[in-house]
Amino acid sequence: MNNSPHIKTIIRVAKWEFNRFFKIADTLKAILWIGAFGTFGGFIGFWLTTDTIRVQEIAVHSFGILDSATLEGEGFRFSDASATPLDTLLADLDAGRHDAVLSMDGTDDARLWIRSGRGWVPQLRQLLSEQRREVQIDLLGLERTVLEDLEAGVQLQTILRDEAARSSTADRLVAAYAIFLVLMAVFMGFAHQFTAITGEKQQRITEQVISAITPQTWMDGKILGISAVGIVNVMVYAVVGLVAYAGFMMVFGDVGLFSAILLVNPVTMLIYFLVALLGILMWNAFLAAVAATIDNPNTSERSGLMLLPTLPVMFAFFSLYNPESVSIRVLSLFPITSPAVLPARMVQTAVPVWEIALAVVLLAATIWFFRRLAGKVFTTGMMMYGKEPSLKEMVYWMRKA
Repeated sequence: MNNSPHIKTIIRVAKWEFNRFFKIADTLKAILWIGAFGTFGGFIGFWLTTDTIRVQEIAVHSFGILDSATLEGEGFRFSDASATPLDTLLADLDAGRHDAVLSMDGTDDARLWIRSGRGWVPQLRQLLSEQRREVQIDLLGLERTVLEDLEAGVQLQTILRDEAARSSTADRLVAAYAIFLVLMAVFMGFAHQFTAITGEKQQRITEQVISAITPQTWMDGKILGISAVGIVNVMVYAVVGLVAYAGFMMVFGDVGLFSAILLVNPVTMLIYFLVALLGILMWNAFLAAVAATIDNPNTSERSGLMLLPTLPVMFAFFSLYNPESVSIRVLSLFPITSPAVLPARMVQTAVPVWEIALAVVLLAATIWFFRRLAGKVFTTGMMMYGKEPSLKEMVYWMRKA
């Protein structure tokens, strides 16, 4: 049987869906808006930073046991005001001539006058405690080497027995980006699925289309086209982000991230993005089937299913504790969770090649099943107006798939 016309029709539908939702002009406008808001926010942030994060001028009324000559710390400038009456210092504080007034009343007590709450107070408290510690060491005649030895922690060196399990920071960044790619592309795709499937169903457009092509062809084209929209959008924003980062780092003379990314194993990177691509196709096929059952997206309780793809990401965090546990190994193979759990597991430990291959095969099989399910559900669901199919009916359609 010649499937060439069928494939060509799917490609035409995919192109139509892609061009329908992906407009390069709109994307460039969005990037310009983001750049404008980012620049504006950057200026505001720079202004706030330079205005609020500065050296604090502190007038010291009494140094107590502390040495006025050695009392210093990053972010603070202490001035000796012991000859000035406290009332005068407080009046100067109210007038804004300094930021705070400090008085050490004894070995363990101190008072700090400020006009209102300040975020740097804990930092000042730590600095005074460290200064007090140095003075007490001298007063008590303690050996600094002994005290430092008692306070020293255990220097724990981690040695991996399996060198294949060693991963760099760049490996983790690429794996995290692959998971992020799946989430963002799926969320974008889900919004378009509602517009493309539910909206057309309400406007009675679908019946005209499927009179020319089969429902399965129509759904296959939608899944491919809308998946491509999500992938291209995420990739465009990623490239723009990397270019902006590169420009920022070139100004400040640090391009370490790009040097590190060059060290990523290309085979590992290929696996990450292959799994990500399959995950996007799988979720879009599943969500296409869900959208085909929804009559009104504004009132349907099934709209909450769009949050389902976030669950595997939460499961992936458990791989940090024990990537070799049975549960993590199962989740890295299970198609619903493998797009997030498998990359997370691969940066923690060496995953056997057969497990990676099995995960990819299961993902591909699940895509085929979900696209068939979407086609079957769409075939029946498109004729149901004003009523959403029950769970029993959906299970029946699933069996037919």
